[in-house]
Amino acid sequence: MPRGASSNRLFDHLAVRLALLLSIALLPLGILLVANTYESLRTDRRNAERSLLSLTADAEAGRRAMIESALTTARVLSQPTLERLDDPDACRQLMADTVRRSGVFSFAGFTEVDGRMRCVSSGTEQNFAGSAVLDQILTQPNALVRRTEAGASSGEPVLIATHPVFESRTLRGFMSVVIQVESFVWLRWDEVQDASFRPILFNRLGEILSSGGVDTPEALLPASRSLASLVSETEGLVFEGRSVGGADAVFAVSELVPGQLFVLGVWDPRATPAAALHADPWPLLLPLVMWLASIGVVYFALFYLVIRHLRQLGGQMRRFALGDRTLPEPFPDNVSTELREVQVTFRKMAVLVTRDEAKLSAALAEKEQSLRERTVLLKEVHHRVKNNLQLIASILNLQMRRLRDPRSQVVLRNVQDRVIGLATIHRNLYQSEHLSELRADILIDELLRHLFAVGAESGRKIDVQTDLDPVTLQADQLVPLSLLLTEAVTNALKYVGKPEGADRPWVRVELKAAGEKVTLAVRNSLGPEPPSRSEEEDHVQGGLGSELIAAFSTQLDGSLRHGAVFRDDEEQWELRLTFRIAAEDPVIDEKTDERAWRARPAD
Repeated sequence: MPRGASSNRLFDHLAVRLALLLSIALLPLGILLVANTYESLRTDRRNAERSLLSLTADAEAGRRAMIESALTTARVLSQPTLERLDDPDACRQLMADTVRRSGVFSFAGFTEVDGRMRCVSSGTEQNFAGSAVLDQILTQPNALVRRTEAGASSGEPVLIATHPVFESRTLRGFMSVVIQVESFVWLRWDEVQDASFRPILFNRLGEILSSGGVDTPEALLPASRSLASLVSETEGLVFEGRSVGGADAVFAVSELVPGQLFVLGVWDPRATPAAALHADPWPLLLPLVMWLASIGVVYFALFYLVIRHLRQLGGQMRRFALGDRTLPEPFPDNVSTELREVQVTFRKMAVLVTRDEAKLSAALAEKEQSLRERTVLLKEVHHRVKNNLQLIASILNLQMRRLRDPRSQVVLRNVQDRVIGLATIHRNLYQSEHLSELRADILIDELLRHLFAVGAESGRKIDVQTDLDPVTLQADQLVPLSLLLTEAVTNALKYVGKPEGADRPWVRVELKAAGEKVTLAVRNSLGPEPPSRSEEEDHVQGGLGSELIAAFSTQLDGSLRHGAVFRDDEEQWELRLTFRIAAEDPVIDEKTDERAWRARPAD
């Protein structure tokens, strides 16, 4: 079966069509539900991201406060320091008092643009001229928090908060406030944090300031992005990926001090705050589940209420169509009124059809009996006509034996051949199952056997060849055809001649059917001497035979051709008749009400 035909048959089912229409009806609701569910999942993820960012920022709140205090202190000290640059003792005293009052700062100092640090809290001047750090600060004179593993005054790891100092838009130097990294221990970070979370503090240049107690913080960094690239995410960023160490992690980036201080939270994806990012996808399947449930409910309801009863009714109709005249059982009361009305209508129709069939069967049986009786009578008529014609032929045969004139014998023999031809037709009619139709090829073969048997009685040896297609004709066409054939074969036997180089003369008879047309051809060989004009005219045009051939051809409404032809390297005489078979439409005899079919080609 073609694939398209199978697909069309599937959509012919009522349940499939209803499911399709219901799907279309539920489509807007499904789209709305999917959109709302998706938006809800997005909201849950945004809330989870905000929670991670908040937890990450809260974990570094203490360090953020210390570093922000250092930056603020460096900015506040800028103007007082400029006022005391000419008084080194007063400037150093200002720095020392600031460090002492803070309680968390270990150093404060002002570095001039030439690299000299004369105003320091420790009182010891330092010179950073030519250092890479100074060159970097001079290139980008902005506030910056840096980490160094060996402070200039203490030699311990420190964080340096640097702020540029301008006077009349002219850079005068940098104010630096130092925090000992050991000061962060006071916050006791390791005691309050879970191992599933590690914060990494870094500045705007992507330099790590604090790693939350981890010895190798580089292994915790994301493998796909650098810290410097995360600085632009001022509103916070949460993403998933692999760390440099190859572990799966959730990364949260939060800005602690605008443009200066940032924190990267590295979360274990199995931890509760990070796991909240992975919302359950099942809500997105809810529209599909609703659609399947609605389709299932509709299908089973339709099957229980309609389809099974329709199938039962269809089976009853099929059995009735195949001849089962048993009235179907009525539907129970729980079946819908519409279906019960349909079945009641079918039961009434079945009763009417059964009653009408009984009447028609009785009438048909009576008619068939009458037709059989009339058929027997017609066959008896044809049988008696055949017997009478054979009696006439026998009388003619007796008369021929008494005659001494050869020409008279020939005339009587021709009459006898025509009578025998008619008798042959009537014999085939009463022997045939259908009185109105006969096989033309069978009748022609029988006629030829008789005609050539008579020709053989004269002592002449003639080679006879036949090529007959099976053709069925009505008696109205078959009678003139057989009589025409009798005249044509009689003429062929009369004028047949032995060709030069041949063993014996020959006669060929062909009956060919091509669609609705039939062609009868009778050909005979000619002797070495071609026939004279008078003999040629006498072959067909002279005598009673030629007149009969022309009359029979007209009766068949056929096209007749005759004459000498040159074929197969020898001269032959040919008579060719072409006529059309009668139409196949049935004709009703109003008087006898008998159905007779026009002639048609045999199978």
